[in-house]
Amino acid sequence: MTNAERENRPESELIRLITENPGLPVVPMVDAEICSEGWGCWMGAFGKACIDEYIIAQERVLFKSDDDIFDTLERYLSDYEYENLPAAESECRKVYDSLPWVKAIIVNIT
Repeated sequence: MTNAERENRPESELIRLITENPGLPVVPMVDAEICSEGWGCWMGAFGKACIDEYIIAQERVLFKSDDDIFDTLERYLSDYEYENLPAAESECRKVYDSLPWVKAIIVNIT
């Protein structure tokens, strides 16, 4: 990622505003379309933040820290791929680790 790409990310503006206004609270607003078929926004609060890896499978976000190898593989792989996994858990771990995980800072909204 180039410096210009980093500077144009929405997170960069948030960090700049926090740095310039350290005494102001940060109020996360979640678009209602994410949570329901309504309109408007839902007000939230920042909860725990951590670095983790995620993958999207069957319209669901799965986190690597949950370490649920077989559930993740079942949701991510095709039926054929899942049914033909090796029998050894260590071999399944290799498949699990090779999935296209995305490393990110995860912020829980409460």
